[in-house]
Amino acid sequence: MDDYTSMKLQLPLLLTLACLAGCAPMRLAGEADVYARQQDAVAAYEEGANARAEQLLQGVLRAAPNDPENWFRLGNLYARTDRPEQATEAFHKALMLRQSDARIWHNLAVVRIRQAQAALAQANAAAVDDGPLHEKTSRMAEQLQQVLAKPVPPATAAAEPSDASHAASQ
Repeated sequence: MDDYTSMKLQLPLLLTLACLAGCAPMRLAGEADVYARQQDAVAAYEEGANARAEQLLQGVLRAAPNDPENWFRLGNLYARTDRPEQATEAFHKALMLRQSDARIWHNLAVVRIRQAQAALAQANAAAVDDGPLHEKTSRMAEQLQQVLAKPVPPATAAAEPSDASHAASQ
């Protein structure tokens, strides 16, 4: 094989290696950018800048959708801003990625309990003309409130959202 043929065979390999070497710093820079946006999102969340935190978290999740902690944060943000459907969706995505995280299960339960309370209040208000149903929904709402007021056994969590970096209820 002459030098020309040898060079011709090596050229594609050299070009591929050059491209890969050039892409590596860009990927690392992109990861650093996502990390910086994540830190900005956490800071905005902790400061109560909900709209900014939401925007930043959504951007981070577009770049890194497999991070359960960011889905958890977004769920907490939605719970805190009274958007229970979006909160449950975000918590479900977090659970798909980390099924054994008790914090996520707990906060999902808190959001669902709040939804049950709101549904019972609506049912009770709508059933004013229906004596038996009005009484039943009143009783259910009272029972739910009593259950929530009881001390929580050590093996379970309290009915307030938990989050190491601030609760969804804050």
